[in-house]
Amino acid sequence: MKNSGIGFLLAWQFFSAIPVKKQLDMNKKSVTWMYAFLPIIGLLMGALLSGGAYLLWSYSEISNGLIAILLVVGMIFLTGGLHLDGWIDMSDAFFSYGKKEKRLEILDDPRTGAFGVISIACLLLLKVGFVYEAFAKGQFESIPFIVFIPFLARVGMLIYFLTMPTSKQKGLAAYFKGVVLPKQLSTILCFLGIVAFAVWIYFELFHFFIFVLIMLCAVFMYRKWSMKHFGGMSGDLLGALGEGMEVLLWLAVLFFI
Repeated sequence: MKNSGIGFLLAWQFFSAIPVKKQLDMNKKSVTWMYAFLPIIGLLMGALLSGGAYLLWSYSEISNGLIAILLVVGMIFLTGGLHLDGWIDMSDAFFSYGKKEKRLEILDDPRTGAFGVISIACLLLLKVGFVYEAFAKGQFESIPFIVFIPFLARVGMLIYFLTMPTSKQKGLAAYFKGVVLPKQLSTILCFLGIVAFAVWIYFELFHFFIFVLIMLCAVFMYRKWSMKHFGGMSGDLLGALGEGMEVLLWLAVLFFI
């Protein structure tokens, strides 16, 4: 119980911009719980943003376009742009068209190149555009998606993390991969999935099962792609998956509202 509480605080420290000014014990169990809480952190962020969107729709005259921008910026603020940084680094590395070793070097380079700037602009424009179109089709119908898309994207990140070897022997991804308890993390992930399915059935959100299939297919293809071009997983590739997954799921929303 103590390790799960520490893991929850660690998840906020590592995966959000919410300050947790406390020295926390990082052992195998607490780090495992930290990753287990990653989807829950996404769920709570989504719930917070959906509440803000509901209030704006109900008590203001703000346009859907501005609310879509505020939603995307709000998620960046809550995460501290952590996963966006991974998207930028991944783009710079991939579009260098170098060999695997060269791409891995670029992933470690803190500087941002032209491809990173272009790709992040495209990503954010697409996300704002898809969110806006979803709001235009149905404002209040979009609220469940605001809540659960960050959750599903982070479930996909966990599956990728669990099933991929690391591309490097050093770095945070390699360290955490060697620390976590995979069986325990897999068990917790299955439990989260069962709870999520029960909630969706109770509220008759049956289309979310299609979103799970989309997420699983995307993770499968991304695994093959990252193995081919990078030789495995890294922290940047993990973050890039989360950002890309959210955009893909928002695109899918347009077919269900």
